[in-house]
Amino acid sequence: MGFWKLVFWVAALFNFAVGLPMLLAPETLLPLIGQPVPADLLMTRLAALLIVVLGIGYGMVARDPVANRPILWLGILGKAPIPLLVWLTGGAAALASSAFLLSLGDLAFATLFLAYLLTHRRV
Repeated sequence: MGFWKLVFWVAALFNFAVGLPMLLAPETLLPLIGQPVPADLLMTRLAALLIVVLGIGYGMVARDPVANRPILWLGILGKAPIPLLVWLTGGAAALASSAFLLSLGDLAFATLFLAYLLTHRRV
């Protein structure tokens, strides 16, 4: 397996590892990453569903990076701003939280996705 396919599979697994527990058991996951459990979990579960769906997209890219490369633009748009959103939500205290550390993983994947798109251009 090539480097880029591995990156995309790891991105898919990262999204599943975060999204599925947040979708199925948010009241257990949220405290583990230092986040309060809201009274209404609808928005949390909707966000989790989108995380899982993007994970499916990254799996599609891993299977065929050339045909599915446009999905990576969605990944960049969805992942790059997450650290900023976490910081804006929690302020300086958020910088030491598990949620912020997880968000740095999103930023790393967004950077890798952009690197792939810039170095593997379609002709």
